[in-house]
Amino acid sequence: MEISHMFLGKAGYIYSYASTILILSLMLIITLRLFLSRRKKAYFSLTISLAIIIMQYILLIIFAFNNGTDLESTEYLAQFLQVLAFILINMGIYQLYNASKFKEYTYFLTLVSIGIIIGLVRYFLVMNQSDPSMNFLRFQNIWIEIYLLLLTFLGFYIVMPHIGQRLKYQIALSIYFVTQLSRIINHYILNEQKSTLLLIENVAPILFYIILFIIIFDRVVELLQAIYDSSIKDGLTSLYNRHYFFNRVAEFINRGERISIIFCDIDNFKKLNDKKGHQMGDTVLKKVAIIMMEESENIGIAGRYGGEELVMLLTDTSLRVENVAERIRRRVEAETGVTVSIGYSKYRKPISPQELIEQADMAMYQSKKTGKNKITAYPAQ
Repeated sequence: MEISHMFLGKAGYIYSYASTILILSLMLIITLRLFLSRRKKAYFSLTISLAIIIMQYILLIIFAFNNGTDLESTEYLAQFLQVLAFILINMGIYQLYNASKFKEYTYFLTLVSIGIIIGLVRYFLVMNQSDPSMNFLRFQNIWIEIYLLLLTFLGFYIVMPHIGQRLKYQIALSIYFVTQLSRIINHYILNEQKSTLLLIENVAPILFYIILFIIIFDRVVELLQAIYDSSIKDGLTSLYNRHYFFNRVAEFINRGERISIIFCDIDNFKKLNDKKGHQMGDTVLKKVAIIMMEESENIGIAGRYGGEELVMLLTDTSLRVENVAERIRRRVEAETGVTVSIGYSKYRKPISPQELIEQADMAMYQSKKTGKNKITAYPAQ
């Protein structure tokens, strides 16, 4: 049996719906666990929307198994759930990247309200017909399908400009649009359904939810990485924080590797803050941090040890530590408008991580006492 044949006829509907439910269930497990642990609005919206979509596809499976007999209302309920879920899932994706405000909630609630109004109008029109014909029912049902097309365009306009992963989201919406258009043409316009359009109608939703799964998964990875980075990096300078820096030094020493520590302190930093303000002080600190970061690339790591004290762990034993320290001193003086006093120490057995850092600190202090803007090795002469 060709793969395309699996998605045609009654079996094609059921296979498509079951495959979609499997993907949705995996997404639901992820978003539910994230909501229970993080309590973010985005995860709540996504969890609710995925649960609704699963309900929708369960109803569609029931409808397919019964060949649509006496279950026209079931199909329409599934359509309405599709509208509600589409709005919520796009709201969840928006919330993954943005804090929702009153304006955004107003937009989404308005869209839900329009869907409810369409559903109520359709219900009362059908109820007021003593014997509604099939053409009449098809005419009533098409409006919810057209509304879904409109929602797809609104997704391009409202959601896409405000999120990351725009290309993936754009592809997902395009697939959704093609799916809805194929369904409208096949079910409401053509007298006889075309197998090509039916294939698109059954396969495209699977692709749509796979791409949404990738978008959600990638965003969760981004957020987890950001949380991890915030736990190991200094918020102002983006250098590694003291705790992480110390642990890395300990890691190398425990392996017996011959590392060096460069300890820098910005000269006259308190005077700079007092005269030109803390904003200027922060600007200078960031500039020096960038130099430390650039100079440590591929040869070690740089960190903020506290206040205006910046440190570097030099792991490349082929380099002379005094030469690296001199490059830092020279660049800071030339590029930032301030100077730094530097001290450095080299690993010698037996020594603890704390002692190695303290030795570099003492050498830096010696540079301070003897004129600043200079480099001193430990033990200081």
